Amino acid sequence: MTFCLAVTVLFIWVWHHQTQFNDNYRKATFLMNNGEAKQAIEAYQKAIQNKKRTLFFTKDSSVSSAYNNLGHLYASVKEYAPAVENFKKAIEIAEIAPDITKGYINLTTAYLAQHLTTEAREVCLQALQTFPKTARLHYNLACAYALEGEAQKAINSLTQAINLNPELKPLAQQEGALKGILPQLP
Repeated sequence: MTFCLAVTVLFIWVWHHQTQFNDNYRKATFLMNNGEAKQAIEAYQKAIQNKKRTLFFTKDSSVSSAYNNLGHLYASVKEYAPAVENFKKAIEIAEIAPDITKGYINLTTAYLAQHLTTEAREVCLQALQTFPKTARLHYNLACAYALEGEAQKAINSLTQAINLNPELKPLAQQEGALKGILPQLP
């Protein structure tokens, strides 16, 4: 009898917090899509806190997505330190999920926005060992190299990025750090 009661209470506890996670996640996504960054940040934080309380806070893609979106929101209001922290958490939770590359791309983009080229370069190189066909990682690596004055390495990385995704060439034409590199592409 006591065991059944304990299992029931545990089930209700987990169900309640999972429901709260889902509700806050949906609210945060709605707010984010409507440009209400501060409110969306609060809602994602509440969602994550509720997920932690479910006792099953494992490598869940929805939690990784929540951290990733939270990072985007912080970056959009130019709060890069918490953006970087949340992108790192998204990567840590995703570990082997297919969307982990988004976390790496977003982390390196946040580093580049802060002109932390060494950090951006190191993360790109690390991620490219596992995901060598991710065009945006090559692109961000090219930006890091260009900002560091490593023209040939920037050209090589940008060439790989464009070979993997030709749609990146127009983006590179608008990127200040890469404008001088583009005419040198093979």
